[in-house]
Parts: sequence; structure tokens; C-alpha cells
Amino acid sequence: MNLDSFNFSLPKSQIAQEAKSVRSDSKLLVINRKTQKLEDEKFENIDKFILKEDLLVINDTKVIPARLHGKRKRTRGKVEIFIERILSKNSFICQLKSTRKLGIGDIVIINDIVELEIKKNDGILCIVVIKNYTVKQLLHDFGKVPLPPYISRNENTLDKNYYQTIFAKEDGSVAAPTAALHFDEKVVKKLKDKGVKIANVTLHIGMGTFSTIKTKNINNHKMHSELFCVPEKTVDLIKQCKENNGKVICIGTTVARALESFYSYKYEVNKFYETDIFIKPGYNFKIVDSLVTNFHLPQSSLLIMIAAFYNTNKILEAYNYAIKNDYKFFSYGDSTLII
Repeated sequence: MNLDSFNFSLPKSQIAQEAKSVRSDSKLLVINRKTQKLEDEKFENIDKFILKEDLLVINDTKVIPARLHGKRKRTRGKVEIFIERILSKNSFICQLKSTRKLGIGDIVIINDIVELEIKKNDGILCIVVIKNYTVKQLLHDFGKVPLPPYISRNENTLDKNYYQTIFAKEDGSVAAPTAALHFDEKVVKKLKDKGVKIANVTLHIGMGTFSTIKTKNINNHKMHSELFCVPEKTVDLIKQCKENNGKVICIGTTVARALESFYSYKYEVNKFYETDIFIKPGYNFKIVDSLVTNFHLPQSSLLIMIAAFYNTNKILEAYNYAIKNDYKFFSYGDSTLII
């Protein structure tokens, strides 16, 4: 399958640069797979499309302040560090940006206080050990919100709150599960008053979520790997939902990825596993009935996933409709509900 099949033209003006001051004050494009109709709605009214028998599944991962700025100890050259995954209390995997490649044994200094030693550098990812601090202290004292590459500004104080979902609990992501950014207490109350249950999974999002697909044939693409865990309670609620003829509604592609991996490989509950599942057209969904998700990058693995969930041409039609009707795209943008 050719990557060009998943391309579309997006004006830069429709890439959201700021969060909404009221989370649920965003547009919602309802995409009905049965009727093939599109419906304009407000996210605050998403409860209209959810029944009491349905189950919402959210990702409770918490975004860590994964971006750091430092200097080489010897030359004082600038170094940008983007943490990909925490390995232990004093080590992590990261991406580095500097004018010259950092080699094994090189030292980076943060704020003239913290020393980081490069233990491995393959040109893409590095393993770094902190010599006189913990990762937790380092992020707390000097870490910045890791805004996505398509937000063309520096982080501000509002991002610390708004680039985090209200469900965030488990530290580990370097990007927000953005589908859930639209939920606030008002929306959750409306759903709970209706009798809708909310379950959780944990999937820690890595920088690979922003990686471009470099192969023309998408079947040759190797997906990045991410850690996930599905609790026993969530499995029980999914079983109950299915028995009551309800729909399992995934809030985000990360939730869909976690659940489809879990049920595909029959993993155990309450344990963390790696997933590099690549969901593309032709995939047989095992558990997901409906999907809430933001608008995704052209030719991205996330766009390909939702094309698999519905239909490639129909999804692109919906995206072109959204562009014509001034929907905002990507992390701080508007939302879709695919039913």
C-alpha cells in the first residue's frame, strides 16, 4: 500500500498553536461509518452519542517535562535533550541535538549543576547517566513541557496544565494522549450522570509518535515501540460492556493501540509490555467499537490507523470537509468521534 494514499494538503493556519481556555470548548466532527454522514457538533455535547451501556477507555499516562537544555562541559556548546524513556532513577534514553555529535564519555552540564554522561550514542538515541542527581529531580527542577514539533513557539505557563489530561496519573509520556485533552469535569459529570463507566489503560507515548514514515510502501515501515499496561478492572469492564451490547469507545489512538495489542497477543493483566503494533487498512479490529481522536498529520501512522478503522477515502473526505469548515488540527486542535 502506497504512502501517497494517505496524503492531504493542510494550510498552516489550521494547525492549532494554543490550547483552548475551556477544554471542552472545541469542535467535534462526528463521523458515522454506517450512514457515511458527517455531523458538526461541540465536544461538550459528546454525551449525546454515548449510551449508558457504553464504556469509555482513557489513557492515564502523565506527560513528563522531557525537554532539557544544557551545554557541553568542555566547549560550552549548546545541547538540547529530549528524553524518550526513563530507565532507572539516574538514567534515561534520549535524543540529542548539538552542533557536533556527542561521543561516549562526553559530559553535558545542566544549569552548571547537573552532570550527564553519554554512555551510548547510535546517532538516533542515546543512553545517558546522571552523575549527581536523580531523573525525577532533574525533570522537576529543569525540565520543560515537550510541545510537539508542529507547535512553533516556546512553552508557556499554561502548557503545564493544558498539555496534560485531567486523567493523567502515571508518569512516563513525552507527548500527551491528545484525544483526552478535550475532557473536563463538566463533560465527565454529564457522562457519569448518564451511567457511562470510564476505564483506564496506561500507554507511555514516545517521540516515535511524531516520526515520519520513510518507506513508500507502508508495509515496509517498522513502528516504534511503546510500553503499555491493561488493568484487570478494565478487562472486567470491557467484558461487562460487550455482554450488555454496549460499545467500547477508545479515547485516542494510544488506547486503541494498547487494547488491540493486549487482545491480539493475549497478554496478562496488570503487567507492562512493549507494543510496536502497526494498524493499517486490512486490520481486523478485535475490541474497539468507536474512537475519539484528534486530526492527524498527513502520511502518519495515526492517520493510517484511523483509515483502517473506517475507510481511507472516506477519512480523507472527512479531513477535507474539516479543512473547509475551519476545524483546527493536531494536539491542541479539534476532535473527531468515529462511530
